[in-house]
Amino acid sequence: MRPVGYLLNKREGPEGEPGLFYDYILAGNGLFIRGASPLLKASLLVSPAWVRGLAPLKEELELPHGKIPVRLYDLALSIFMARNDEEQYLAITWENEYRLRMPAQERSSASVTYENLLSCVMDIHSHHRMSAWFSGQDNADEQGLRLYMVVGRLDTLVPEVEIRLGVYGYFAPLELRDVFNV
Repeated sequence: MRPVGYLLNKREGPEGEPGLFYDYILAGNGLFIRGASPLLKASLLVSPAWVRGLAPLKEELELPHGKIPVRLYDLALSIFMARNDEEQYLAITWENEYRLRMPAQERSSASVTYENLLSCVMDIHSHHRMSAWFSGQDNADEQGLRLYMVVGRLDTLVPEVEIRLGVYGYFAPLELRDVFNV
């Protein structure tokens, strides 16, 4: 089996040899990438196009264990706000339930390096007092099949939050309600 599959989205269903890690799917409405793991399944539009004769596809996100409890979101914000002078990292993992983890890390006012955790569903990092946005470095680092969140403006009453879905280097913005059970 090849690492990457290339499929055509026919009316009868996808045709071609699926990949071991992910698939590119040419559909009637564009080129998509689809990835799946025990923690997350997703299809993302890479490039829109009109392709006659192929069935359309839609973007999808499935969390097989359900949405993440909003209490973990609240706890993450509290942890970040308690130390708002440097960047920090947290992870939401699946260990028979969703858990918030803080792995070993080195922090500064401009960066954070951390130990990668198994069973990670979502990477969360803070931008302390700066705004919440995904940097070029974030884009380069965030190459897995995962959810990503950045939190900024931790010196205000209401921090800024950006969430996105990442499918092997392609990204789509998400809303809080797409991921958390709010």
